[in-house]
Amino acid sequence: MRTRLRILAAGLAAFSMPVWLFLGANLGWTKTSVTKWVKDPVTELDGPIIEKRFVPGVDLLAAAGLASAVLFGISFVKTKTGTANLKSPHRA
Repeated sequence: MRTRLRILAAGLAAFSMPVWLFLGANLGWTKTSVTKWVKDPVTELDGPIIEKRFVPGVDLLAAAGLASAVLFGISFVKTKTGTANLKSPHRA
């Protein structure tokens, strides 16, 4: 069980960084919409257009890192139970 938790923690930490980079790697908070400035062809003035798009921020990366650290920490707390009493020579 300990090894599985540690592998899961390492996998989560290793998987979260490339996913964050692939989806947009925003250094601010996570955004669900992005403002894009587009030039109007008739008036030639710039105007904002809001696109619905998910861009993960560092808060999502920090949450994945924290979850990975918690899983790794739990792997040290988990104890083996039941095996010590089975091999005890003092059993009646």
